[in-house]
Amino acid sequence: MSTASERYRGHPVWETLKLKKEALAAARFDSAESEQWRKDVVEWLTEAAKTRETRVPALYLGILDQVSAELNALPVTTSEFAAHVGVVRMYNPPRIQGLEQALRLLPLPPPKDLAASYILLLDQEVDARNTLLREFRESIRKTEDALTKRQAEVARLNAEIESLRNQVANERAAIETVRAEAASKIATEWTVTLAEWKAKADEAYAGHNEEAVEHVAGLAATAKAGRSLAEHAAGSLSAADWMGRAKRERRAAQWMRAGAVGAFLVAVAVGWFIVSEAIRNEFDLTIGDGILRASIAVVVGAFGGLLLRESSRHFRESDTSEDVALSLQALAPFYADADDDVRKAARVQVGDAVLVKNVLSRFANRDAAKHAADVTSLDLSKVVEESAKALGKASGVERSGS
Repeated sequence: MSTASERYRGHPVWETLKLKKEALAAARFDSAESEQWRKDVVEWLTEAAKTRETRVPALYLGILDQVSAELNALPVTTSEFAAHVGVVRMYNPPRIQGLEQALRLLPLPPPKDLAASYILLLDQEVDARNTLLREFRESIRKTEDALTKRQAEVARLNAEIESLRNQVANERAAIETVRAEAASKIATEWTVTLAEWKAKADEAYAGHNEEAVEHVAGLAATAKAGRSLAEHAAGSLSAADWMGRAKRERRAAQWMRAGAVGAFLVAVAVGWFIVSEAIRNEFDLTIGDGILRASIAVVVGAFGGLLLRESSRHFRESDTSEDVALSLQALAPFYADADDDVRKAARVQVGDAVLVKNVLSRFANRDAAKHAADVTSLDLSKVVEESAKALGKASGVERSGS
C-alpha cells in the first residue's frame, strides 16, 4: 500500500489543476473585469501547484477532494466564467469564492534553496558583526585616549581643588575670628545703646502718660458734660413739644367750655321764651305743643352738656401733658450723677409710660391720663430707691475725694 504522502502527490487533482491553468492561460475574454479575474485565477493555480512538494502532505490529503470538486466546476468559456466569478450576476454569492477558500486550505510550498539562503544569511550576519566589532574597537580606543586625557585633567584639577580648599579653610578661620570680634563689639554697643534708649523712653513715656491722663480726664469730663447737656436738651425739646400740646388742649377746652356756657344761655333763653309764650296764651297749649317746644330747650342744653364734658376731657389732657413735660424736664437733672444702669432703667420706665402706654391708651379711648394706670407703684419705687442709692454713693465719693 502507498503512504499518505504518495497519495497526496499522486492525486488526480494536480493534473486537473494543470489543465485548468493551461486552459485559462491560453484563453482571452472580451470583458476587462473577466480578464482580470482570469489572470488572478491563473496566479492562484500557479501558487497552488507549488504546494504539491510540501514537507507534510499527509495532513492535507482530505482537502484535495474539495479542491478537485471546485476545479471541475471552474469553466473556461467567456460567459460561464463571467457568471462563475460574479461579473454576471447569476449566483449569490459567486462560486469562485468556493475555489478561493479551498485553495487557502492547502499547505504552504516548501522553501527553495534553504541551505544556501541560510549560509548567505549567516555570512551577512558575520560581516555585520565584524563591522560592528571594528567600530566598537575604534570607539574603545578613542574612549581610552579621551579617558587618559581626562585622568590627567582630573589630576590637575584635584591638585588645584586641594590648593583652593586650603585657601578656603584659611579664609574661613579668618572670617570666624572677625565674626567673633564683631559680634562681641556689636553686643556691647547694643547693650549700652539699648540701656540709654530705655532710660530716655521711660522718661519720655512718663511725661506722655501724665499728659495723656490729663487729656483723658478732660475728655471724660467733657464727654460727661456733653452727655448731660444732650440729655438736658433732649428732655427740654420733648418737654417743649408736650407743653405746646398742653397749650393746644387747654385752648380747645376753654373754647368748648365757652361754647357750653353759650349753649346753656341759649337753652335758658328758649325755655324762658316758651314759658312766657305759654303764660301769654294762658297755657292754651296741647301736650304735643309743650313737648315739641320743651324738646328744643332740651336739645340745646344737651349740646351744652356735651361741650362741657368734652372740655373737661381736654382739660385733663392738658394737665397730663403738663405733668409729662415737667417730668421730662426734671428727669435729666434728677438722675445726673446716677449710674448708667439706673439712668437707663429710669428712661425705660418713663419712655414706656409716656410713649408706649400713652399711645396705646389713646388708641383705646383717647384719654392720655389713663396711661399711668398700667405703671405699678412697685417698679417706680424701685427706680427711686436705686436713684437715691446712686446719688448717695456719688456724693460720698465726692466728699472722700475732696
